[in-house]
Amino acid sequence: MSGLTSHRQPTSLRSGNLHNRSGQQQQQQGAMDLQSQPDIPAPGSPTSSSSPRSPLIPPILLEATTAKLLVPSRQLLYALLTAPLLVWLVAVLAGIVHSEPIPEGVSKREFVHPVTWFDKYVFRVYGPLLPLAPYLIRVASLGLRASTPVPSPSGSQPLRRRLQPGATLVLPALLAYLTIALVRIGVYICHLGLQRWTGGLLVLVSDHLLLAASVVACFQSELVMCTSDAYKALLVRCSDRCMKLRLLAMFISVLITTILLILVCVDMYCTARWFHQPKESGLALLAGAVMFQLPVVMWLLLSSVTVATRFT
Repeated sequence: MSGLTSHRQPTSLRSGNLHNRSGQQQQQQGAMDLQSQPDIPAPGSPTSSSSPRSPLIPPILLEATTAKLLVPSRQLLYALLTAPLLVWLVAVLAGIVHSEPIPEGVSKREFVHPVTWFDKYVFRVYGPLLPLAPYLIRVASLGLRASTPVPSPSGSQPLRRRLQPGATLVLPALLAYLTIALVRIGVYICHLGLQRWTGGLLVLVSDHLLLAASVVACFQSELVMCTSDAYKALLVRCSDRCMKLRLLAMFISVLITTILLILVCVDMYCTARWFHQPKESGLALLAGAVMFQLPVVMWLLLSSVTVATRFT
């Protein structure tokens, strides 16, 4: 038995040496594999994915730098589209209900109502151009385009400049306002020719109310555009140094739009009450809705992007 034990002992020693050698070889192979692998950047290092050179920007911030019509919710969009039309509708219908002739002995040019100054010196002179005042203010405050190169959502491109909100529908809005003005001028020329052809006996609609309907449609659009631009400015407020100035410009633009809208509606109340027959005012109200206001509403609804439908 002792002979067998002494004979097996060298075998166990040799197997132990073999295990040690294989372990050393595995360690050497593992070290070589680690050296051959690329370096993994540590969190917070300049080459890590969290580096500011390749940020992951939320899609909603990228949308805010474009010219898209961006609103916080669909309900707010509906309210902005409905409120101006309700004010306009109530004003004209009230004028129709209170319709009465001008006092005897006073001509239409001599008759004075509460907003004659606005009708004579502002609306009749600059009527189609009035919506351009808030339009130019908001475009000037935001610029024609965002100054920041838009990186890909994967963050593969570096963000070299600060995010800046993009003005909403700059060229489409301008083209829409010019188209509305041209259509209104065309309708006015046709209606004027019809009156001359019939010797003034056939007056279908009130030209003044029709002009006002087209202007109200543009004001309605600008209220939505200003809301979109203000929302974009708030979205990128952390990287926009001019955020307060932009919001101030949006407030001024909304204020001008609201004041002009109210003055136009009051003026049209007086027009429907004293200067036109109820039938003419009613047809002008209907024609203005079909030709100007409803198309603008559909255009804004189709062009809008809401957070609820796009980013959730």
